[in-house]
Amino acid sequence: MHPADPPHPGRLTVSRSHGDPAVVALDGELDSETVLLMARAIAQSLAQDPVPEVVVLDLAGVTALAAAGLRVLLHARDHVARCRSSLRITTPRHPEARRTLQSSRPYATFDVYADRRAALDAGDRHSFLELVHRLWATGG
Repeated sequence: MHPADPPHPGRLTVSRSHGDPAVVALDGELDSETVLLMARAIAQSLAQDPVPEVVVLDLAGVTALAAAGLRVLLHARDHVARCRSSLRITTPRHPEARRTLQSSRPYATFDVYADRRAALDAGDRHSFLELVHRLWATGG
């Protein structure tokens, strides 16, 4: 992972990895002053050739999640879907940020994982289709 943007002291820092899945990790406050950093990192991840099948948005280090942050998460989910990718979100470790995310109305529409390892280990479309095929073939 390498920094996508220079850190803002006490604010949000973003790092991202190339490849598939692409990982965008956030540390700090996700609010109206910092959402563009996250949006830019996701857009850069989707600009890869080929486009990653999965983008993991690691929110573990997010300490505050404002309404603007929730809105940009919805936009990120939709943008990733338009690029024919899937967005996976990890749960913030900070209790207040985690509570804000989990109590939000759009929470049920996100593909949420406990941590980055769980999000990375979730497989991809091919593994899902293989599982469905095996279940179909065995009648289970």
